[in-house]
Amino acid sequence: MPTDPLNPQINNRVYDFCVKAFGTTKKLLKLNIKLHQGGDEENDRVHQGDIFLFNHFARFETFIPQYLIKEATGAYCRSVAAPEFFDGDERFSQFLYSIGVVPNDLPGLFPFLAREILHDHKLVIFPEGGMVKDKRVVDHRGQYNVFSRTANERRKHHRGPAVIALALDAFKTALLRDYAAGKYDRVERWAEQLDFNDVKHLMTKAVKPTVIVPSHITFYPIRVSDNILHQAARMFNKGINKRFAEELIIEGNLLFKETDMDIRFSRPIVAGDYWRWWEKRMLPNVVHRFESLDELFALKPKTGHWGGRIHAIGMKVKSNHVRDDYMKSMYQAVTINLSHIASTIILKLFLQGLREISCSRFHKMLYLSIKLLQQSEHRLHRSLRNPEEYDAIVSKGSIRLDQFLKTANNLGLLHVADGNYVLDQKLIEDFKIDEVRTENLISVYANEINPLEHITRIIDKAIKGAVKMDPKMLAEYQFNDQILAFEWDRDQFQRPRYAEINAQQTQTADANWYFLKSKTKSAAAVLLIHGFLSGPAEMKSLGQRLHAEGHHVLGLRLKGHGTSPWDLRSRNWHDWAESVERGFDIIKAFSRSVHIVGFSTGGLLALNFAANSPSKRFKSVTSVCAPVHFRNKKLVFVPLVHHANRLVSWVSSEGLVPFTPNEPENPDINYQHIPIRALHQLQQLISHFTEDRLTIDADVHLFQGDDDPVVAPSSIETLDKLIIAENKTVTLLQSDIHGVVHRNIDDVHQKICASIL
Repeated sequence: MPTDPLNPQINNRVYDFCVKAFGTTKKLLKLNIKLHQGGDEENDRVHQGDIFLFNHFARFETFIPQYLIKEATGAYCRSVAAPEFFDGDERFSQFLYSIGVVPNDLPGLFPFLAREILHDHKLVIFPEGGMVKDKRVVDHRGQYNVFSRTANERRKHHRGPAVIALALDAFKTALLRDYAAGKYDRVERWAEQLDFNDVKHLMTKAVKPTVIVPSHITFYPIRVSDNILHQAARMFNKGINKRFAEELIIEGNLLFKETDMDIRFSRPIVAGDYWRWWEKRMLPNVVHRFESLDELFALKPKTGHWGGRIHAIGMKVKSNHVRDDYMKSMYQAVTINLSHIASTIILKLFLQGLREISCSRFHKMLYLSIKLLQQSEHRLHRSLRNPEEYDAIVSKGSIRLDQFLKTANNLGLLHVADGNYVLDQKLIEDFKIDEVRTENLISVYANEINPLEHITRIIDKAIKGAVKMDPKMLAEYQFNDQILAFEWDRDQFQRPRYAEINAQQTQTADANWYFLKSKTKSAAAVLLIHGFLSGPAEMKSLGQRLHAEGHHVLGLRLKGHGTSPWDLRSRNWHDWAESVERGFDIIKAFSRSVHIVGFSTGGLLALNFAANSPSKRFKSVTSVCAPVHFRNKKLVFVPLVHHANRLVSWVSSEGLVPFTPNEPENPDINYQHIPIRALHQLQQLISHFTEDRLTIDADVHLFQGDDDPVVAPSSIETLDKLIIAENKTVTLLQSDIHGVVHRNIDDVHQKICASIL
């Protein structure tokens, strides 16, 4: 049955089908949509909000928020579109009506939408109007406005949402006053006019505040490379216009190449907060001059009473105020990512007159910006919360930074020459609205966070502070990265699928890195490496002894440990080796005399690091009970079980036997379950380490328990033969347990301390 265009109704069946279809389509796209609902406060926003506002950067995003809101709350959404979408094909216009979309020239649009809100429908609006491709929303005076394609000039954002919210709130206030005063005839008249079955139902809506929820959609990364949509369009239409081509390139990449679409809710705007107390007392008298919602929103009662005119003037001033507040709040909700920061730094440097900057200095500015922003309360993209993604910026570089720089280079915005980034004049050239995304993405990224003055001030601070960042300051930040990495890793393995194994763990000891600093400037530094299935606490008592003797002590956490056996299952021995390297890079900033001490697998990793890092300067490496041969002969079957797990991984991601039970000596430190894959990785490490003789340019001290129940004592003999070092000692400890360091068996603490000079 065709929808009445003057009173369009949502077709629940069609709407629900589209929501379901969208859920299926979403899985096929490379677009990673994240509706952030991190806490109770944000959950309240999506449930309590009436009018949801979103920024507008891509065409397809206009169909996404209402479906996400429906999934989160069960509420149907209304949205507003340009009239052009309803012209021509009647079947398409009927479809739009059925899924809640109405044209912005619908007669009586505002009262219609207000009535819909009263009947529990949410309203989705894009107050910028058209697409803001350049993300330039602040002019040179700091005023919020956007470029209008139709007017060919910059204009203020639409205040329709503010008018709807204020008028609706005024109407609710009048209803509540009338009801409290016993004027039920007035309330009954409105209930009948608004199609409510009874007065009570209408009054429950009147009690609820009218809430605007400004929201921000952030895409990351934005790519300019060709894609399948653009290629197909060129194939079937050789005369494709530039505007359409630009949209296919940018938006096709957002859909079909790995892209994060972060949707965040900002501080809600409550319409009732904008009325003064005396205005609230007058509102019922003003509202009574209107006989319908149409008159109320037109602000011109049939009688022409002065109250209506005053109300009209006041509404315009208030709606401007509300509009300015919700636009500021909307832009505050941007999810900041690495490209935002890098772009802002580049443009600031260029405007300061800099045309070249050393790569290393720029990387320090970028890294320091991230660390300072982590201390702010602003929402950062998850890649800026995960040190594995960003902390290599100052050393090895990062995939995300490389992708950004490659795009900037391809666009002719900068290039690398003699270890410097050379900034091009194109960075500050003006481009038409349909060109900027494919010509100057750096400008687009920088524009998006330009309204966030507190963020740009932090970046300014980082630009200046990077010059003063010495090795110790950098090491302090990198140590903090490892603290954050532990929290990040632990949180990633708290999902329900990991709960059964996690619940059986008995760890209570602190599993994070620790740093015990000496008060003596010339103190030696010791890096402590724990064993397989364990954590930093395993070496803590030795660390405290070394610290008491005046040394700097850093206890590291090998990746995959101290969080969940599932985490360990996802790692390989190269991840553990990288943890050792990170620990060394931190501790070396505090002393010229660095010593490395590892227990069990940590001992093997210490020796491996020492043998494969001839350029690293350290004084000694100590290995305690490093495994080369095991007492448990069943370990020979580990490769067989591991490969069986791999063979069935296409049926079950867990494999046949993902874990085997463990009976640890120290239940408060060790995992209760051993991942088969991790055991296989340990064997891979041993095979790698023992394939040839190794030269270590430092003192080497080997310890082994003579009756170790885990590691065969013959391991120390094999290590002695493998390792070439000018000064090497071999010591057998009297012990029938494996964890000699944690329990200080045979006074091994004193023996280790004596070797560190």
